[in-house]
Amino acid sequence: MNGVIEKGAGKIDGDALERINRYTRRPYKAEEVYTFSVVLCDNEVDRDYECFTRDALGKLAVLFEGKTGLLDHEHTSRGQSARIYAARVKDFPEKRTSRGESYAQLTAEAYVPRNAETAAFIESIESGIRKEVSVGCAVAKRTCSVCGAEHCAHQRGRLYDGERCVRILDEPTDAYEFSFVAVPAQRAAGVVKRFSGMPAVQIDSFGALLKALETGDAPVTLDTAALDGLRAELQALEKRAACGDRYREALCARIRKLSAVAQPELGAGLTAAIVKGLSIGELEEMAQALQRMADAKMPVTPQLAGRSLEKTEQAADDRAFYI
Repeated sequence: MNGVIEKGAGKIDGDALERINRYTRRPYKAEEVYTFSVVLCDNEVDRDYECFTRDALGKLAVLFEGKTGLLDHEHTSRGQSARIYAARVKDFPEKRTSRGESYAQLTAEAYVPRNAETAAFIESIESGIRKEVSVGCAVAKRTCSVCGAEHCAHQRGRLYDGERCVRILDEPTDAYEFSFVAVPAQRAAGVVKRFSGMPAVQIDSFGALLKALETGDAPVTLDTAALDGLRAELQALEKRAACGDRYREALCARIRKLSAVAQPELGAGLTAAIVKGLSIGELEEMAQALQRMADAKMPVTPQLAGRSLEKTEQAADDRAFYI
């Protein structure tokens, strides 16, 4: 979720200094620290078609206190540039989100020590060069705005009966950091790990995932959009697999019945062992062959023909006794 640094950076009062000194090894004076306000995130739909609930923002305000500020979400100590010492939610009742809800922002106060090493960084904030930020956090609940389910086939960003599908983020479990970024966008819930220095392969389909896992030449990364797409694709595959299982069982049952007529000498156990390792196509071919064999063994005369003939003969014999 993207945010921006607010104007009025650098101001500090006694209460703010007391909060800052909770995180320092020694008490700092007002002239030794630089502070700035930052909008971390809000409850508006972002460019990834996700949005926090108002309750989630309130919980994140607690979780983000004391968290560090990084550069470009690089989770190394070299990238640490600031620390949050206070956070709260600002409500704007007169403003509405694109989903018709009352607009709210999660804002934070952060500090940077003033010294020769941080002078350039502070100047980049003052000049407006470093302005956009993004947050890294984890949430336990992600529901679909269309159906309300956590796992469904609806795709984020698509229209369903005129309604744009959005993922609603709620019940945050952790806040990792906020970062200064060139292009702000909401990060996926959790931390993306990269293995080795090889460029990661971006996955956008189940086929691409299988290919990447098969080659194993590079690490694999999934953004939230790709993850939702893969989840929907896997759910569709599960349904198709269930239909395939039912069709296979029906084929096997048919083969067992036909085998009992066409080649009873095999026995049910041997027939079951034979069909166990066959593919769907092989099962269909076997069922057709057994059907032909069974048809050849069955009499051509219809089943009821014998009974009709018996009744005719009996009727002829009985005529001799008619009066």
